[in-house]
Amino acid sequence: MRSRIIAKGERIRDIKRLVENYGGKRSKWIKKSSPMFEYDGNLCEFHWYEHYGIGRFETKLKLISRQ
Repeated sequence: MRSRIIAKGERIRDIKRLVENYGGKRSKWIKKSSPMFEYDGNLCEFHWYEHYGIGRFETKLKLISRQ
């Protein structure tokens, strides 16, 4: 399964902070999520920011629903 794009460039709420902390052009930043998966009986996703040429940053585990 593939990751999906949540937001790009100026549509990312934290774009100013990302550029200040990690650098790069605003237009090349994207926010992505993993496919949903089960962890400890709950549905979860990973979310992260990515910049082509710089890398991945701030990976978070997001709880989608408790079971």
